[in-house]
Amino acid sequence: MSLVSHSLAPDRSFLPAAARHILDFAGQATQACDLSHASLLLPNLKLAAPLNAALFELAGGAVLLPRSNTLSGMVAPWLASLEAMPDARRQLMLHALLRSREWLDEGMLWDVVAELTQLFDTLTEHAAPLPDDEAGLLACLEEAFELRNSQALNFEAKLVNALWRAEAQGKPSRVAARLLAAAQWLAALDGPLIIMLESHQAGPLQALIDQAAQRVPVLLLRPDRALAEGALAQLLARVWPAAEDAPALRERMHDVAPALIGDTRERLSLLAADSLETLGEAVADQVLDWLEAGKRSIALIACDRLAARRARALLEREGVLVQDETGWKMVTTRVAAVVDAWLEVLASDAWHRALIDLLRAPLLFADLDALSRARGVDALDRLIRQTHIPNGLDRLRAAENLAPESALLLDRLIAARALIKPEQSAGIAEWLRRLKSSLELLGALPHFQQDQAGRQWLEWLETRIAELAEQDGSRDSRFRFAAWRTWFNRQMDAQLYRDESIDSPVIMTHLAATRLRHFDAAILIGADSEHLAPPGAPGWLTHAGVRRALGLPGLASERLQLREDLAGLLLASDAACIAWQSQRRDEALMPAAEVALLETALSRDGDCLIRPRARPCPASPQLGATTPAAPAAPPERIPQRLSASGLKALVDCPYRYFARYVLRLGELEELSEGMEKKDFGEQLHLILHRFHSQFPRLEAESDEVLLAALEAITEEAFAQAIERNFQDHAWRLRWRAQLADYLAWQRQREAGGWFWQGGEVNIELEHELGGGRSLHLFGRLDRVDADGKGLHALLDYKSRGLKALREQVKDPDDVQLAFYTVLQGRHVAEAAYVALDGEALGTAPLAEPEERAAALLDCITDSFNALHDGAAMPAQGTALACAYCEMRGLCRKEWVS
Repeated sequence: MSLVSHSLAPDRSFLPAAARHILDFAGQATQACDLSHASLLLPNLKLAAPLNAALFELAGGAVLLPRSNTLSGMVAPWLASLEAMPDARRQLMLHALLRSREWLDEGMLWDVVAELTQLFDTLTEHAAPLPDDEAGLLACLEEAFELRNSQALNFEAKLVNALWRAEAQGKPSRVAARLLAAAQWLAALDGPLIIMLESHQAGPLQALIDQAAQRVPVLLLRPDRALAEGALAQLLARVWPAAEDAPALRERMHDVAPALIGDTRERLSLLAADSLETLGEAVADQVLDWLEAGKRSIALIACDRLAARRARALLEREGVLVQDETGWKMVTTRVAAVVDAWLEVLASDAWHRALIDLLRAPLLFADLDALSRARGVDALDRLIRQTHIPNGLDRLRAAENLAPESALLLDRLIAARALIKPEQSAGIAEWLRRLKSSLELLGALPHFQQDQAGRQWLEWLETRIAELAEQDGSRDSRFRFAAWRTWFNRQMDAQLYRDESIDSPVIMTHLAATRLRHFDAAILIGADSEHLAPPGAPGWLTHAGVRRALGLPGLASERLQLREDLAGLLLASDAACIAWQSQRRDEALMPAAEVALLETALSRDGDCLIRPRARPCPASPQLGATTPAAPAAPPERIPQRLSASGLKALVDCPYRYFARYVLRLGELEELSEGMEKKDFGEQLHLILHRFHSQFPRLEAESDEVLLAALEAITEEAFAQAIERNFQDHAWRLRWRAQLADYLAWQRQREAGGWFWQGGEVNIELEHELGGGRSLHLFGRLDRVDADGKGLHALLDYKSRGLKALREQVKDPDDVQLAFYTVLQGRHVAEAAYVALDGEALGTAPLAEPEERAAALLDCITDSFNALHDGAAMPAQGTALACAYCEMRGLCRKEWVS
């Protein structure tokens, strides 16, 4: 038999030239236009259609096409009969071996398994087996690292050798099975074989080529950049030479004519953007320009996936869809986000943020009314904030005042948790079955079936269950929930989702997938040193000497292949652009080494970089002069209830009151992860209320008894907070330091004739505004004291210093104590803040409380009558009030000159 080899330039002429050689070869082997007995091995199925078109055009008529496929496709019929071990089962087997020998920490096992399987596959693919025994491997490692008697290398040799031998005892891996299937496929060939290589070197395919040439006529088509012609090809040959020992760039470029650089710059541009957003906009603008110019085959090579996604979003905004050949990581889809949220709820015992995120996910509860579900989630969110329950499904379900819609959602989650049983151990397949059952109970599967990514995820799930079902019986294959979730997250990160519903002239792909393909235009997105680099070496055996000693390709060959891929893309594209982000977080981000060389070469006669053009701002209607917001409240929306905090908002800024209470835009209170100053104050209120309920008067008790009781109440009150967050221990110590001072202050109060009468007192008052209108006033008094003569003292606890409170009570806009006096009515001799924090405990009294209350009541009457009469509510808050206002920006006050 014979082997005919042709080298072709990897430019726009590659496929037409390949078609001509195929027809010539067919004329010698069979008939010129009958290729049906031939087999055509392609590196990429995307080459099949343009190659067939070139064959038709050259033949001038009908052509019986050869059987065309990639190597994986060719050997698929034989591969099925070999029963190769699925990758997931193989990784699980290696994991079980490692875990049973207890050589490594549990947290490292999956990383080691991934690295070893990559090493074993590379060795198998390159027909480079390990040395015969552990000693031979150790000698190889010591020679490569130039070490002797290394304990670390001895362990590595023992580990790799043991697992390599153990894996060889079972079913073949997919890589090994593919080699066996390739041999069977070659034995069954009954016609000529045409092989199109994607690089000049055959690499692992060389053994297959040699075997085929012994049986059938073989035509070998290999790309060779040295044969490319034109200004761009000549420049790239100097900038990116194929030889490793090429002279410096200055020497290679010394005799290059300026015209050569000028011709290259007409076809190739370099674009540096100063931010990720600018890069995405520049890519989208370039693609739109190319489409407007009539280009119909545009490639987006996504080195920086984040920038590529932004560019894709901007193109879709302009109505340009992008066909994605490579796909996105499954973990980035909505389906994976829902599954991860459910697993996070299980792992964190329904941590409140994870729980609300899950319940608001759009792909759950297909059987529930959307409005009812939304009400249930909102009610549960409010309940969590009000009760300060940070996590616990059962605690939330047992909470008082739980809305029926919320209870229904929690019941579903609890039932789904019972199905998945996170407290038990199970095999991976069993965990996956439980996961599917729980998602079915949560009403997710109908949504998944309607979502393309969801269907692909369900297919992946069923495949993994079938592959791993046999392993579940092994004791070493059982995992706790956390360990299984680690495996699951790694699988989601490795799995790709492809949207196959889009057909577009704009395609997104990766650099290796562009080999030998022709494009009207191509843009490389993310050509910086981080994103455009040769693949990193495995974590094990990273030393270049080790790879050479084992017969594996080194990093130098990867660097050369990267240059060949870049050159091939530029040569095969009518127009090309290389773009990258040059700044990140105010630091320079360097272009990739190959791009830096190209930029240097093209800059000989001036700067070759293109800066993104500024995007025009979208047209907006002409607005009149901006004025502060000053709306009037519709009569039916004027609140009928008023608290001290509501009145304070009205006094500080009428618009703030309008937004909070008329429009009802007030923010929900955040559930703090740790105790804050406000929470500390609330805790002190509860402690003192319990203490004084137990000891209304201190005169009959000793200081030792009172201090012990107050300490016990304090410890009990802070216990739950400290259990949730140990750092809250500091707040407890802060209050304990004040206990003796508080008791001394309280004895002074009693010596002055004031005795505790009640605490946490709810008071409501119906106030007549006139004209048939009324307003319901309400509030809660922290403490009410009495003197036995019919007079009362209203005290409000504050976790602040005494000096600051005495300044606050002098402020005429401070309305809290006067408002409480209004609620209490007559016989209020004292209204004061009590300072419970700081160097000195004491009171900050309001002067003439009943007079201030009467004036405040008149102000309330006038203000609400004005609101009913249509008075404006302008944004007129002070700088201090605006600084902490959640409506800041909504009122437009800061935009008024």
